[in-house]
Amino acid sequence: MPDPLYSKARIIAEPPVRVVRRWLAAGWADLRRNPGYSLSYGGALVLLGWLAVWLLSATGTGWMLLPLLAGGVLVGPVATVGLYAVARGRREVASKGQIALVGAILMVFALTWIRAATVLFAIVYGLRPFAGFVETLVLMISTPAGWMLLISGSLTGGLFAALGFAVSAFSLPMLVERRIDGFSAMGLSFNAATHNFRLSVWWGAAITLLTGLGVLTGLLGLAVIFPLLGYATWHAYADLFHGGGDES
Repeated sequence: MPDPLYSKARIIAEPPVRVVRRWLAAGWADLRRNPGYSLSYGGALVLLGWLAVWLLSATGTGWMLLPLLAGGVLVGPVATVGLYAVARGRREVASKGQIALVGAILMVFALTWIRAATVLFAIVYGLRPFAGFVETLVLMISTPAGWMLLISGSLTGGLFAALGFAVSAFSLPMLVERRIDGFSAMGLSFNAATHNFRLSVWWGAAITLLTGLGVLTGLLGLAVIFPLLGYATWHAYADLFHGGGDES
């Protein structure tokens, strides 16, 4: 009999839009049940985001804002661990040390992506002084070299984001629930994402769209979107690995 700790995800044959809507609805229900905790959690993220933007501006490295946001998407799931525990109904975390391991791996992904973005910028524009975020953005969208940088940077970032999503989307909630090693959890997450490929694409697109909307509000919208996605991610994990039932 296979060890339940290493049980694989089921394959969901329902239309992806319906499944994603169900996960988000369950996440919204959790947020409404825990408004104070949820908004405090999301508000802390907004404050950290504003601090990061201020530091980039103060140090003259505002051009790193876009790759830093992309890197934040890779590492961000680690910060939702507390939300998974609330959605689960139990505050204890089964594998804290392994969550730290997965977080460190995601941090390496993020730092590698930021370094790649730095190299791409230097290849296209050379070691030139940073003129400001708005000026640089205008330069990038109004010149052939800028479009080349945007396309190559998006493709590179997309590869990092896809891999990071595949190994972390379900491994982190799994580590909240199961006493399992981080590499096995990442492997099971990757297996779940690849065997539910269309659903994973829709789920990743929903996360990207909602996160983008939060960024466009000056990060303020993330105070709600961040806990919503955190709770919904737990229900996504439960749906795939428990057939839709959370652990009681």
